Amino acid sequence: MSHAYCTYFDSGYLGRALALIESLREHGDHSTVWVMALDDTVVERLAELAIEGVQVIRVGELEAEVAGLSALASSRTRMEYYFTCTPLLVRHVMRHSPAGTAVAYLDADLFYFDSPQSVFDAMGEGSVGIIEHRYPERLARRLAKYGRFNVGWVGFADDERGRACLDWWGARTLEWCSDTPEDGKYADQGYLDRFPELFDGVTILTPVGMDAAPWNSRRWRWQADGDAVRVDDDPLVFFHFHGLRRVGSWWVTAQMVYGAPLGRVLRERVYRPYVRALERWEARLGSTVGTARRGTGVRGLVFRLQKSAISILSIATGNAVRA
Repeated sequence: MSHAYCTYFDSGYLGRALALIESLREHGDHSTVWVMALDDTVVERLAELAIEGVQVIRVGELEAEVAGLSALASSRTRMEYYFTCTPLLVRHVMRHSPAGTAVAYLDADLFYFDSPQSVFDAMGEGSVGIIEHRYPERLARRLAKYGRFNVGWVGFADDERGRACLDWWGARTLEWCSDTPEDGKYADQGYLDRFPELFDGVTILTPVGMDAAPWNSRRWRWQADGDAVRVDDDPLVFFHFHGLRRVGSWWVTAQMVYGAPLGRVLRERVYRPYVRALERWEARLGSTVGTARRGTGVRGLVFRLQKSAISILSIATGNAVRA
């Protein structure tokens, strides 16, 4: 099926998003990537770069299209408001794309190592594609509150079943989209658990090389196979670099957070190519590749103190990559 992508980010994630787009292109995918810019710097820099196939919109365009959206900005945190927009952005892109175009939302910290088309192929005749977190058993109970499925890659066909699921999801995030788990819900992500129950045509994508991530990497055998990387018996299609951040002369991973130490293949064949891509864009942009700031007040302070402690331990235990 023909397809398009959408994502959103602020200038702190610009380098990551550009690395993501570059990885799509390097693996033969020249589909349109729609970017909802979360600040003016993103708009300006993408205009300067003029990357073919990148379509930029502003949050205001979505607010003008979706009744009641703008009114939620004052009652939700910045991250909660962005999470609210996820399904609404996918629907916007579908409306403004040629009929029959499937649309996938991508988190900006994904990076492709193999054919992006293979993910859509894995949907088969399905109208919706979702991917499980695949938590290891020892983490599953503690992390269940964040949902069975990860919102990092979610795809919808432009057909009756796909649109029905997408519209339901958008209505739910407008109703409730808290960054604090509650009654089986969590931000935009927890709603994915209901997709297989409520809608026909939902395909759970099973290849483990799709949305491999720090939280599930300990479950798999990581093997170098020539120029490729294999995860158990599957090719690594894309990795979700959740929690990676630059700390001085190090890139600190989130591997230790999930009790999944960096092995040689994961370090040298997965993280290091991504770090190189980020640093190339950092040099070109002339700015540091940042991280999203989550939480305010006491909650935000505690979160940042925890990050500092994790950074020190990650560097000391080899769960960081030197810049």
